[in-house]
Amino acid sequence: MAVAALPGGRTPLERAAPGGWTLSAGPSYLVRPPLRFDVPVPVLRSDRPADAERVRAIRPGNWEPGEWEELLDGGTGAPWTMIAEGDRVASICHTPRRTRAGAEAGTWTDPGFRGRGYAAATTAAWADLLSADCPRLFYSTSADNLSSQRVAERLGLRGIGWLWKLTKKS
Repeated sequence: MAVAALPGGRTPLERAAPGGWTLSAGPSYLVRPPLRFDVPVPVLRSDRPADAERVRAIRPGNWEPGEWEELLDGGTGAPWTMIAEGDRVASICHTPRRTRAGAEAGTWTDPGFRGRGYAAATTAAWADLLSADCPRLFYSTSADNLSSQRVAERLGLRGIGWLWKLTKKS
């Protein structure tokens, strides 16, 4: 999605905070359990200790070793759900942000496993895992991540608006 620019090619937010800033945006959705999305493989869950042990040694390369152990041991990013095939984690839905008011889903699927519905299945299982003690669940993505937007469509999530982020370049 292109952000409308002011004369001179700058967006209103860039004009308000000039120099060294990046503007990004994307849709945000409300997750309303119960959700269901069936796939022909089991979905692993953080509330089952054997599931954490199943994936402990097959950390995806986009997770640092310490943060992977913390996730599996119930720290930052937990609760989580995953799908593993063979010696690879195929898809993850975890909790990158959580407060007393709500939680946001963070999803990732290994490129070799995309298009199989794994992100939708792990997100539905994640919502089930959190629904009892978390009043609001959210799913957000970037404007250009059409695959992630298809996950929201597959699950019938209700769009609630756009998240806008103004990030200082490093």
